Amino acid sequence: MPDKNRLILYCDRAMTACLCLLLFCLPFAKAGVETFTWLAIFLWILKRLLGYRAEVLLRMFPKTSLNMALLVYVFANAVSVIFCSKLGLFFRGLFGKELKFLLIYFMLVEVVSNKKRLLSILMTIIASAMLLTADASVQYYIGRDFLRGNYLNSFCASFFSASGFAGWLIVIIPVLLAILTIKAIPNVKLKILLSVMISSLIACLLLTYSRGAWLGFLMAILFMLFYFIKKFAFLTKAISLIAGVSLLMLLIHFLNPQLKYEILTKFKFSQNLNVRVKSIPQISKGSNLERIRLWKEALGIIRDYPLTGCGLNNYSIVAKNYKSFEGGGIYPHNSFLQKTAETGIFGLLAFLFVLFSFFKMGIVYLNKNKNYLVLGLLAGILAFLVQAFFDTHLYSLQLVVLFWYMLGLTVAVIKIFPTGNLANRL
Repeated sequence: MPDKNRLILYCDRAMTACLCLLLFCLPFAKAGVETFTWLAIFLWILKRLLGYRAEVLLRMFPKTSLNMALLVYVFANAVSVIFCSKLGLFFRGLFGKELKFLLIYFMLVEVVSNKKRLLSILMTIIASAMLLTADASVQYYIGRDFLRGNYLNSFCASFFSASGFAGWLIVIIPVLLAILTIKAIPNVKLKILLSVMISSLIACLLLTYSRGAWLGFLMAILFMLFYFIKKFAFLTKAISLIAGVSLLMLLIHFLNPQLKYEILTKFKFSQNLNVRVKSIPQISKGSNLERIRLWKEALGIIRDYPLTGCGLNNYSIVAKNYKSFEGGGIYPHNSFLQKTAETGIFGLLAFLFVLFSFFKMGIVYLNKNKNYLVLGLLAGILAFLVQAFFDTHLYSLQLVVLFWYMLGLTVAVIKIFPTGNLANRL
């Protein structure tokens, strides 16, 4: 092998290691995320200097089904400079955030090109999930997590908020469920350990009391169930659904009233869960009212900057001029509204074009192939997007990196297994 090709191979291996370490550090070390991202980008550039050539865009990037949509998305972000208040913030957002995130996507598609590297990524997900399970357990029982020293004011493990922890959980849990089906993990004890860990992470999700995450996770599970049962006849599906709902209603009806009272009054978890569920439709008080007021402020910005927005990464500057209540003038707790406010309707449509292209690719693939890993990845991303409608996850470093990472991983899996059953081949 020529020395140049050997160096390119070493760059690929080093990039894979950086991407694994990035994913592992993501829940507890922002510095680690930044360090390994930039190191991977340096290696990506070095490969091109050594003579590596890809398929498209001046032979710099791999060819994927999302390329056209991503090009439109970059253009939409760039033209938001027209009305931006702070050019420094705009360029920091464009080069230090959006383009960097897109490079994570392209690097994953490029280097996760075989089963061995894919398995390394999946093992990293398992290792990271095990660490977070232990950390969350320590926080719950001791009152403080051991990774970042967060107290149990909110159940967030090593994240800065319970909502952020929930955002990570709803992406990772469906992926872990999919990993259980892969024959590359034949050890029964490991699968039992994974099953216990998944159950613990679902309990953690409930303890975050994040209603947006609960809704997202429910949508993810329904999405996965649809593909599990779609091969059955309509009558079988209808009977199964009716039987399941009937059984649930019977259990609720015949549950001893005293026992129901004990559950709801003696256990703090059940009390809090009950309160959070009941608060979902309440829009006249609490966090729901505050969120609606913030959404109105965002809509005011969109009204004044409808086409190209107020400028990428400029929301925090402009929002101060639209402050309508004490505590307002901050991020709107809705990633889609914030994206529209910053990059205009053009920017929102460009982002929706990316999502449409992604899910179209994934669903077309699933309709032709039995691949539960792709199903789990799609479900996790769907859950993330549902919660992002109620929070700022597309503007949180840890979570937006996770989003683009999983997009790239999904495309990589499809390229590795264009046909056939992953469970039998990995």
